[in-house]
Amino acid sequence: MEARWWLIPSWHKGEVKDWKATTFNARIEDAKDKPSFRAVWRHGRCLIPMGGYYEWTGAKGQKQPHVILSGGNEPTLWASGLASLWNDLLTCTMMTRAANADVDSIHHRMLVFLNIQEREAWLSGSDDIQELGAESRLHHYPVGRFGAQDDGPELIELD
Repeated sequence: MEARWWLIPSWHKGEVKDWKATTFNARIEDAKDKPSFRAVWRHGRCLIPMGGYYEWTGAKGQKQPHVILSGGNEPTLWASGLASLWNDLLTCTMMTRAANADVDSIHHRMLVFLNIQEREAWLSGSDDIQELGAESRLHHYPVGRFGAQDDGPELIELD
């Protein structure tokens, strides 16, 4: 199933362009209390599978991309997310948390990646979220600079 990244709550009136809140990700520590996420916290939890993601470091105009991949046995990363159906359009956001030691050298926050037990707890609606994703094993390395329209396996080749 596909969803548009950047959550729009079901209660939003107006057009997509009228939604101005920053909802491309949500802090797991406080999302359940935020008006944009409160309803989907209870009834819109989802998992977002991915092979990896990128973070950029450095000064503006000289940013260095780093690919972040699974550092464990499972190649697929399962990010915790929230999904909302707005006017027949499925939208979603990904949860973030304080970075663990595997990625804190490149960013102070990271996506909340879940192991099998954590996935079950997340989808069942558990509010015991303090340690979710804290033990995720990840690795990263710098890659060549690229543009928003670029795609392909060469994007994860060492810089």
